[in-house]
Amino acid sequence: MDYTTLSKEIGACLNPLQAYIYLGLCLHTDFKNDISNINQDTLAKFLQCDVGAIQRALRVFQENNLLTIHQDRYGWREKNRYKLIRTNWFGVKRKILEENITREQIGFLLLLKSLCYNHCNYTDYYGKDLQKIMTLKRSMIDNYLRALEARQYIKRDKKKKRITILRDDLFLTTKESEKEKIIKLCPELMGDDDYFDEHGHYHFVD
Repeated sequence: MDYTTLSKEIGACLNPLQAYIYLGLCLHTDFKNDISNINQDTLAKFLQCDVGAIQRALRVFQENNLLTIHQDRYGWREKNRYKLIRTNWFGVKRKILEENITREQIGFLLLLKSLCYNHCNYTDYYGKDLQKIMTLKRSMIDNYLRALEARQYIKRDKKKKRITILRDDLFLTTKESEKEKIIKLCPELMGDDDYFDEHGHYHFVD
């Protein structure tokens, strides 16, 4: 499959390398049941990372409720299964891995996308607000932004305090559902447990 989906929660809990590893895991996950059976060595080889980085990232994913880890025993051998949790997601095309930028820059671009409004390629997290929500220092954030802007992956608007992702060909295009449109116009139709989060994302609660 030439695309996958990532949880929008990653922007507040992962660093760029972890986001890159998370993308690799999602690309090796069954869409029907959200389960990945890939072993750590195979994932490390696919992403050209060391196994230690994969193991550390998996612990972070588990700690932040991005997945659960299940151990299956086959005789004397144990094998991990990963059940991904992607209730609020955005779509990414596999070809992003072919871009001529570092894996950390790819990861940072994914983090930015996760902070964009639903069905849009821009975020109003800017400056100090962006630093507050991300796990990175301000200087690192600025370095990534400058590098991606120089390569025309993003554009910063200082007046509007907005960051726009220019390479929308790397992501799936999604549209607002009819229910989301109606709720914006008539919020009184929201269910008792439905809610908008701080990013303006609507959450349906059954």
